[in-house]
Amino acid sequence: MLTFTATLTVKAGHEQEFERIMSIAVPKVREEPGNQTYIFHRSTQDPRVFMLYEEYDDQAALEAHRAHLRVMGIDLLALLDGPPIVEFYEKLA
Repeated sequence: MLTFTATLTVKAGHEQEFERIMSIAVPKVREEPGNQTYIFHRSTQDPRVFMLYEEYDDQAALEAHRAHLRVMGIDLLALLDGPPIVEFYEKLA
């Protein structure tokens, strides 16, 4: 199981566009084979900061997810103010 968070800072003025795109993408990602969890959050301290909590069965499922985003025409990097901060976690309980 791959468990990680991705913290994304969106360019100023693009917050609503990013949220709109993600509101369409999230339900589709949750249907992907191998996706166990895909939860979208917004910071309560900075409205430009979003966080995704994600779980996939394995690396192949994560790669399929990335390909699925491309097929959907979603280019999140174009809306970001810097690279995502990704942290992987080991599930303990």
